[in-house]
Amino acid sequence: MLKLFQGNMALQAVLIIAALALLWVPALMSPPLMECGESPAILYGLLCGWLTNAPRLAVILAMVLVLIEAIGINLLLSDAGLVSQNSLLPTLLYIIAMRAGSATLTPIVLVCGIAILCLQQLMLHGTLLTISSGKICAATALIGIATLFYTPAVALMLTYLLVAANYRLYGWKDWALMILGFLAPLLALLCILYMTDGIAAWWSTTLAALSDIGLRSDTDHPLPLLGSIILAAMLLWGLLTVNLRLTEHPVMWQKNAASVMLFTVGAFGMMLYASLLPVNMQLFALPFTFCTTRFFLDATAKSAFRKQKHLWLYDILLIILLAATLIC
Repeated sequence: MLKLFQGNMALQAVLIIAALALLWVPALMSPPLMECGESPAILYGLLCGWLTNAPRLAVILAMVLVLIEAIGINLLLSDAGLVSQNSLLPTLLYIIAMRAGSATLTPIVLVCGIAILCLQQLMLHGTLLTISSGKICAATALIGIATLFYTPAVALMLTYLLVAANYRLYGWKDWALMILGFLAPLLALLCILYMTDGIAAWWSTTLAALSDIGLRSDTDHPLPLLGSIILAAMLLWGLLTVNLRLTEHPVMWQKNAASVMLFTVGAFGMMLYASLLPVNMQLFALPFTFCTTRFFLDATAKSAFRKQKHLWLYDILLIILLAATLIC
């Protein structure tokens, strides 16, 4: 099956649509309710108010957004030279990771879409091994917007700080742009709330959301737990594989790859506010997509070069990942 993701783009698209249908049709038949929580971020709270009584619409929106985001991360990775340009495997793997968390609209679905836009700002192109002032401001502004959909998304600032260190963005101007970019959407929101007398309510909701570190786990249902463990193990395997082979690539490739993998740090920060077990793989969708894609592509290339005939083992592994998603 992996060979199919190296050739005919039309056939790859058909396989992805088939996988999308396989993963979402059960939810469309019996749509789950949106999880709004006690202290939803302000913009996600508005969505909850609109979609709570339309669970099927929420599922459809989630499916469409995940597909758009999957195509977006595929284009981003291929444009940066991190994956093959004739493969839609990242699209499939992103769909797998996002469906493993939930079939309906969640704040993480929206945060991941914003994170892809943020990652686009952090990607290096040409010969310059750093990013411009405008991209610094845009990247942190997007993180600020993400917090309006999911307050713990502020943890993505940890990812940005590590990327900034990798790009040697140590100057006072870089710090000023980072802070101003992050605060820009929040200041715009405060202006609106000031005119509507909503600052106090927003502030109390934000504090409640940030203080809700429960380190929760749900081990009563073994199948979702097993599925998430399989996907988490694949993520760790992929991270280790890419990291061990990092020096085989040019410096720019290494820095771009590191930027994607560092989103794991922000995901761990957000994980403190989500369920520890089963693991919410939506949080790790970006590094999972990149690292697992590299794992499969490198394995396929190695098998073809050595004329080995055990490539079917990797096909089985991909099927196992699909099955793990179905039982999550």
